[in-house]
Amino acid sequence: MRPNFGMMMCVALALSCLASHADAETARVPLLDSSSAWARLPKPESGGGGPLPAWARALADSLPRTTAAMLDLDRLHRTKSPLGPELRGKMRWVVADANRCGYSKAIAAADLKRSGVSEAEIEKLAKLNPQAPAEERAALRFAHEMTLRAYSVTDDAVAELKRSYGDEKLTAMVLLIAAANFQDRLFLALGLELAADEPMEPVEARFDKKSAKPGVPKRLPPEGEKPEVPEIVDDPEWVEVDFGTLQANLTQQRQRSGRIRVPSWDEVLAVLPKDYPNKQPVRIQWSLVCMGYQPELALAWSACTTAFREEAKQDRVFEESLFWIVTRQIHCFY
Repeated sequence: MRPNFGMMMCVALALSCLASHADAETARVPLLDSSSAWARLPKPESGGGGPLPAWARALADSLPRTTAAMLDLDRLHRTKSPLGPELRGKMRWVVADANRCGYSKAIAAADLKRSGVSEAEIEKLAKLNPQAPAEERAALRFAHEMTLRAYSVTDDAVAELKRSYGDEKLTAMVLLIAAANFQDRLFLALGLELAADEPMEPVEARFDKKSAKPGVPKRLPPEGEKPEVPEIVDDPEWVEVDFGTLQANLTQQRQRSGRIRVPSWDEVLAVLPKDYPNKQPVRIQWSLVCMGYQPELALAWSACTTAFREEAKQDRVFEESLFWIVTRQIHCFY
C-alpha cells in the first residue's frame, strides 16, 4: 500500500472548504443517471445495473475506475466490517455528525435501522450516548476525536480500545474512520443531496478490474509555454519552524513507542490473497498494520488510491503541496 490516499484526502479536504453545510445545497457537478453511470464504470463480473448513489453518479464520468473501487470499499465497510453492523453504523454516524455531513448521517441512520437500532437510540448518538456500555462509549468518543482533533487522542485512550476490542478491530476502526472522513469531505465538496431513492443499501456489484477503462488524459501546457514563477510569500506561520526544530521533532517522534504491534512481512503474507501481486517485503509500518490485521479492508482502500492515481494523473508537486498543507493543518507528523 502506498500513501496515495493522502493525496485523495488532500483534494477532498481542500474542496470541502467550499462548504460547511453543503447538504442543504444542490450538487456542484453534473449527475449522470444510473444507467449512464453504469455504462462508464468497469464491467461488473456480477451484479450491477441497479440504482447508484448520487456520489457515484457524480464521479463515474471523470473517475470511473476510482468510483468502482469506492463502491467496493463502501460495500465492504457496510457489510463485512468485523465491528458488526451496530457499532460500525454508530461510529459512522458519529463521524458524519462531527463533519456536519447530512448525506452520510442519513445513510448511517438507515443502516442502523436495518440492523434493529431504534430512532431514539440513534438520536442519543449526538451526545455519544452516555447510557451505552463503556466499551461502546470509548469507540464512539474515539471516532469523534479522530475526526475533529486526531492529534489530541492519547495513548491511554487507544490502549483502552485495544483491551476491549483487540488489534484487529482497532485497525478496522481506524480504517473506518479514515474512509468515513474521506467520504464526508468528498460529499460536502460535491454539495450532494439525497436523491429520491436514497439512502440506499450498499451496491452489490463485483467489478472486473481488467476491463477498466482508461482515465482522463493528463493535460499538458502548450509547447513552449513556461509555468509562472511563484511569488515568494513571507508568511511567519510557515517559517516559524526552522530545519533544526523540524529535525528535533522528528527525532522525538521516532523515539515514541507505537500503540499497536506491527506484524512482520511473513505474517502479512500469510493473510494476503494468494494472487496478491507484490511479494516484495513492505517496510512501511502503517501498511503492515493495515494489511496484517485487516487485509480485505486495506486492499480495498489501496485499490481506490491506485485507481485515483492512474486516472487523475495530477501534477506531483500540486499533490505534495496539498498533502503538506493538510497534514500541517491537522498536526500530523507523517
